[in-house]
Amino acid sequence: MMQIPICAVCDEPVADQPAAHWTNVYRGGGALWWHLADDSPICATADGSYFPVAFVEDPFPADSQTSTWLDEMSRVFAVDGPCDPARLGSAITAAEHLSRWLHTATGPFGALLALPTPSDVASLIGHLHRTTRLLARVHAQTGSHLLDQARQAHLTSLDDSEVRSEVIDVADDIHTWLQDAADWLAQSARASGAAWSSARKVAVASQLAASQTADGTEHQEGQQ
Repeated sequence: MMQIPICAVCDEPVADQPAAHWTNVYRGGGALWWHLADDSPICATADGSYFPVAFVEDPFPADSQTSTWLDEMSRVFAVDGPCDPARLGSAITAAEHLSRWLHTATGPFGALLALPTPSDVASLIGHLHRTTRLLARVHAQTGSHLLDQARQAHLTSLDDSEVRSEVIDVADDIHTWLQDAADWLAQSARASGAAWSSARKVAVASQLAASQTADGTEHQEGQQ
């Protein structure tokens, strides 16, 4: 089961980067975390220091039939594993298959089975937030990488200076387009993060109401 970072004080989901820096290189192990709902720092103690982040399990469990597959995916796409083009191709192919399944699962009929409770919906919104934030970073970083490649010696040493200049200009345009896309995605991630924070509250309220209803039913049955 996945674990998500939350503020230990207010139980709100948090991220280790503020909204303005979501398109930058990931900074693991940051000293400060920010609430997704309003981009404010994680709750502080009376002396001004920050509470450590807490990691909780996402209530959206994986089915038992896929546990072996998930273990294999964890091994194949380990953080310290190879980053060669073939591995990237495998990740993109896997993502394409999962995207098609999510498209079906969120349809008017599939959602009735895949998302039966507010808690399930909240978990999916959390996934959307994390994925959108990741896509913002990927857009920004790949655009910068392509521009760097276009400026490298094997391209800038072209005999035709006009061709060389055109290659760099096109790469610069691509970088600008991808940065624009990254900025839009970052805004989307911020909105979905706020939605996720609120959806978790709806899920908790729904679970509490269901529990109270069940307790009331049991109490009535016990009096009969």
